[in-house]
Amino acid sequence: MRLSNRIVLILAVTLPLVAAAPPPVAPNEPVTDDYYGTRVVDPYRWMESGKDPRWMPWLQAQAGYTDQVMASIPGRAALLRDIQALSGEQQAVSMVRAVKDRTFIQRRDKGAEDPRLYLRDASGNERLLLDPATILGTPQAFDWWQPSPDGRFVALGLSKRGSEASVTRVLDVASGKLLADAIPWTDYGVVSWLPDSSGFTYLAFVGEHGTPTYYLNNQLRLHRLGAAGADPLLLSRDKPPFPLKPEQFTFLAFNDLSPLAMLAVSDGRRELATYVTDKAALIAGKAQWRLVGDFDQQLENGGLLGDQVWLVSTRGASNGRLLVTSGAAPDLATARTIPLPGNPVIQGLWNVPQGSLVQTVEGSQTGIWRVSSNGQATRVELPFAGNAQILSTSREDGSAYIGMTGWLHAADIYRMAPDGTLTSMRMSAAPADYDASRYETRVRTATARDGTKVPYTVVARKGAFDRGPAPLLIEAYGSYGAAMLPRFQTALIPFLDRGGAYAMANVRGGGEFGRDWHYAGRGPTKANTWQDAIDVAETLVRDRLTTPKQMTIIGTSAGGIMVGQAVNTRPDLFAGAIANVGFMNPVRYVSEQNMTDIPEWGGPITDAKTFRTMFDMDPYEHVKAGTRYPATLVISGLNDPRAATFHSAKYAARMAAATSSGQPVLLRLDFGAGHGVGSTRTQRDRLWADVYSFALWRAGVPDFQPRP
Repeated sequence: MRLSNRIVLILAVTLPLVAAAPPPVAPNEPVTDDYYGTRVVDPYRWMESGKDPRWMPWLQAQAGYTDQVMASIPGRAALLRDIQALSGEQQAVSMVRAVKDRTFIQRRDKGAEDPRLYLRDASGNERLLLDPATILGTPQAFDWWQPSPDGRFVALGLSKRGSEASVTRVLDVASGKLLADAIPWTDYGVVSWLPDSSGFTYLAFVGEHGTPTYYLNNQLRLHRLGAAGADPLLLSRDKPPFPLKPEQFTFLAFNDLSPLAMLAVSDGRRELATYVTDKAALIAGKAQWRLVGDFDQQLENGGLLGDQVWLVSTRGASNGRLLVTSGAAPDLATARTIPLPGNPVIQGLWNVPQGSLVQTVEGSQTGIWRVSSNGQATRVELPFAGNAQILSTSREDGSAYIGMTGWLHAADIYRMAPDGTLTSMRMSAAPADYDASRYETRVRTATARDGTKVPYTVVARKGAFDRGPAPLLIEAYGSYGAAMLPRFQTALIPFLDRGGAYAMANVRGGGEFGRDWHYAGRGPTKANTWQDAIDVAETLVRDRLTTPKQMTIIGTSAGGIMVGQAVNTRPDLFAGAIANVGFMNPVRYVSEQNMTDIPEWGGPITDAKTFRTMFDMDPYEHVKAGTRYPATLVISGLNDPRAATFHSAKYAARMAAATSSGQPVLLRLDFGAGHGVGSTRTQRDRLWADVYSFALWRAGVPDFQPRP
């Protein structure tokens, strides 16, 4: 993407180091809502529709000034060059799937902008199957893909970059050409191939894209390759045994290890309602669904093996327990429980012919277990303590592909044999000049205000911990029960080389310590998330790793609540704040496409109590005029389907109008991106160059102070 297409916006404040005149401020047009007796004034409601004639001109008016601001940071150009050099040297594999004697590999080659799909045969010969930049004549985002059981076809999703609004296409592997089949509005690739590879089931969205109706009343359908006309429905949403609410999602899965099919119903929580039926009856349109467990059974994951249903339940077991019950007559009360030694947090399971592979979380690292059909659990010996993710499994021999990474370990792909032996496939390659021995990590624990122990990891150049306070970027997430695990990022290395340090705080609301940890930072307890981040930040200062004048805090996506409320609560603790594609105005979820996960936040708003829960966590609603806020960088993509652009724009506008510190409030908007999914290497490099330049600027590093 060309630099001229990257729009960065500055709002309503004066940067004394930059001579250009500031752009126009955002129009303030208050709208007052009454939430069960509480009046809430919203000055920037006009931004929500995206259709106001002032919207795009207002954004564009900011661009020229902000380009000058970013260009005036002397050290940014060299930082970007170093980031680009490292990312260009890295070969990155994101997915591997094996079907019979064929191995499908999704890989971004050295110097490439996007990942492409390759096929490797039994002899090791490789050929390009799909290049998203050329397959349709114009560049596409490559969202997802799934090969057929016989390896002859690949169902895949292509979309406008950043939108994630997939159109399902089918690639003929022999010819490398797309079939005529095209199914729109199939985001996230919820696809299960038929056993004979003649077609697949899929989840389709039927509402208006970009509006709150998009995900409602989604449909499970069956597509036969080459078939004309409308694809038949597999499930009627309004009939027993489970009439579905409009906002509920349905996920269908089956495989050749079982004669059963499994249906999971989601309402925005981790817990699922789960059903099974006979696969042949389902395909014939005569499914007789049997309830395995409703939402109150707290089932979070499942799989099928023969006539058995394997499940993960957190009911009465915060870390999860592995259950096995009959598919013919499911009964959780009599289900067999398979314990894992040490009681780690169960993250997911994948059935294989011998039983199941189970992925676990233990604080800030992961584990993998082989569980036999008779219940014997054996831990897999991993090459190092870090983040191991099961990418795919073979239904033929039980082998698997594992992705492994760490804070200082570039990602690598391993093949795990049926006996658990790991072999590096050397499919990925770290940057040539990267030397991990120059850096170090330290895992520490902070004590939160209520006595809870909150772990965090600090990454820096070797010896930096002994040299006293340094520029530091602290990050936290704390949502959806998702664990923040080690990850290698090439862009971080040049930041560390310039004296910066990075800290990840494993705050409550995440999944590092099971369901209890998640629910301790969810809905009514959400304040623990940002309070934990504040307490970790204070610990970093107390331990002389940084100072408030050198520390910037960042939160991404749902982490926008964390960063926004941390700054609202303790504006004096940070020199800078970064809200990256953040969820900044939760009470206005009714205006965006992604409104189906609202139970995570304590919604939907139906009474005074649910309103108060969501209002109390809303960063936008708690911005206070006259506060000395730190410099703030707000990042968004115009095509974002997960956190609508208005969240960032409204928050930046309100912060700019409210702050009395004289520090800048910047809104960085990429018109060719979304939530980060589908961005090119160049887009990502430029984004992180801005993030790390901002952090070094706010920390007072001389080479990153904007020129007059």
